[in-house]
Order: sequence, then structure tokens, then C-alpha cells
Amino acid sequence: MSKLNENAKLIPITNMQNGQEGTIVELVTQDKNILRKLMSMGILPGVGVKLIMKYPSVVLQAGYTQVALDLGIASVVVVDPIAYAG
Repeated sequence: MSKLNENAKLIPITNMQNGQEGTIVELVTQDKNILRKLMSMGILPGVGVKLIMKYPSVVLQAGYTQVALDLGIASVVVVDPIAYAG
């Protein structure tokens, strides 16, 4: 079961506001290709992220790295928007 359903404060990163920070809690997908892609870019549970923008693609900052994701892939990234492990 997804942690998103267990804890109301956890949200998909696509629901955050530009400039908002949080900590990745879970990657909600069974697609191994998506998981592999996110992990290769350093998008992993426990990583602090900042949402830079949502349009035309979702841009995240994780540490010193900025990553652009399409909306479908970004929507699997679940964060705790209060905690920031940056």
C-alpha cells in the first residue's frame, strides 16, 4: 500500500507550489523503467527536493542538480512537503 494513502500530509510533487521544498518519501510505480530513470537522476526516497517549476515540464532541484521530468513521471514522486532533507 502506498504511503500516500496512509498519511494525508504526503502529496505527489506535482501538487506542490513553485519554490516549495520537501523530502521524497516514496516512488509510487511498478514500472521498473521509470524507477530506474528516477534513481539514475538521484530522485530517491530520503532526498530533499525543491520544486522549481511545473510548466512546460516539472523541474526539481535535488542538491546541486536540477532535473526536468514530464508530468507523468513526476506524478509518481511522493513527498513530505514539510520536511526538507536538503
